[in-house]
Amino acid sequence: MAALKDDHKRVKKAFRDFKKLDVNEDPARAEALVQQVLDELTVHAALEEELLYPAAREALDDEQLLDEAEVERESMHGFIDQLRGMTPVEDKYAARFTVLCEYVLHHVKEEEGEMFPRLDEARLEWEDLAAQMDERRAELTGSSAEEGDEAEAAEAAPAPGPRGRADAAPARTRAS
Repeated sequence: MAALKDDHKRVKKAFRDFKKLDVNEDPARAEALVQQVLDELTVHAALEEELLYPAAREALDDEQLLDEAEVERESMHGFIDQLRGMTPVEDKYAARFTVLCEYVLHHVKEEEGEMFPRLDEARLEWEDLAAQMDERRAELTGSSAEEGDEAEAAEAAPAPGPRGRADAAPARTRAS
């Protein structure tokens, strides 16, 4: 669950960063940020679709909750496909990305507020599922699971500051 929540945090941060950008003044930065988010969402959605939701369907007796989550992701995939075919100078690029992020933030709220707690109550085997997710993430991103573990540890470690001290914010070493 921690890796999924970390994905959620990265998307939230990227959306905040995007809202600070002027797409017309810095289209290259906007496009890089959007593409990073699209790549991360694609991997995250694959993990949920292939591993989390099948396990959740076995553990929970709530078809509606899981059906709604799947429909939300179908909408997300539509926005991802549209944005992959666009450039920042096109009409509605920023609007599409903003709506995508709003959908994702709604999805995150439901997942973390409803689904994850219910899966905890149902005693889902998170450790086994996490290992499967790490392996699948490595396949999808072209890295090894060990590289992912090392990168996550590096992300958690404070980055050296301007005088060699550790800054309060963790360093970003990978996008997953």
